[in-house]
Amino acid sequence: MFKDVSDLASCEVLIVDDSELMRRLLVGCLQEICNVKTVESAEQAIIYCQEEQPDLVLMDWVLEGMSGLEACKKMQVTPKLSEIPIVFVTSNANEESQLQCWEAGAVDFVPKPIVPKTLQNRVKTHLKYKLQADVLRNYSFIDGLTGIYNRRFFDAEVERLLKQHHRADHALSMIMIDIDFFKKYNDYYGHLAGDDVLKQVASKLKEIVRRPLDTVCRYGGEEFVVLLPDTPLQGAKIIAKTLVRAIAGMALEHSQSEHSVVTISAGVASATKTCASVESLIKSSDDMLYYAKGAGRNTYKCTD
Repeated sequence: MFKDVSDLASCEVLIVDDSELMRRLLVGCLQEICNVKTVESAEQAIIYCQEEQPDLVLMDWVLEGMSGLEACKKMQVTPKLSEIPIVFVTSNANEESQLQCWEAGAVDFVPKPIVPKTLQNRVKTHLKYKLQADVLRNYSFIDGLTGIYNRRFFDAEVERLLKQHHRADHALSMIMIDIDFFKKYNDYYGHLAGDDVLKQVASKLKEIVRRPLDTVCRYGGEEFVVLLPDTPLQGAKIIAKTLVRAIAGMALEHSQSEHSVVTISAGVASATKTCASVESLIKSSDDMLYYAKGAGRNTYKCTD
């Protein structure tokens, strides 16, 4: 079901129009419904959307420089921007113009002259659709048992971060984590108890890894992975050491482990010139995890 209209107050709509009078008119129609921002050109709109990610764009068809139609097409083929719905505000309401709107990827159009109530209702409808889509998208990226991000999210996020690393030369590190002797735990204590351990470990990892840009994901089974953008290897080593100690410090009984409590092993790697692909970064951290297990578990290892 749709959320209440009152929920729309936190939504952001970007108005793109080179007429100051039209911008004022549109702001006046919408300012009591949602948060409204304005820019004068399609070029400014694309830059703004890349930085701020508004929930809806109201774009004039005819603009100085890049047209609204061209901007819409460009946004549709840009992964970071393709989920932002675009509504054209246009006096071109004939059938051919409408067809061009749909083909460019717009979700709707509002004809000029503006009828305030029509504009408000259409904006409300599309904001509600956007909220619902965001909720569904988030659910599809959340692991049902632990409540943290899942493998699907990791696959998308690590690829995005690695592209960012190559483009802007930002550091990127990864920690691969495995709960030690987890099969023995399940066999001895039962799968319900094992599920509870997974949830507690996930919660502790998330509690410690709390920078907004950092991400904890369930990689599969008893494996977790931590993505650390803007974090060099030395920083990732400190975080891995903290995580290993924190899980052991929870003192969750594990009589089938040589450590007597639930522990983790961790492998740390950073993106480098020789570790430049998703596959190589995963393999490097997984290799380090293997060495940590060989070193007696309840520890971490990292690449040189």
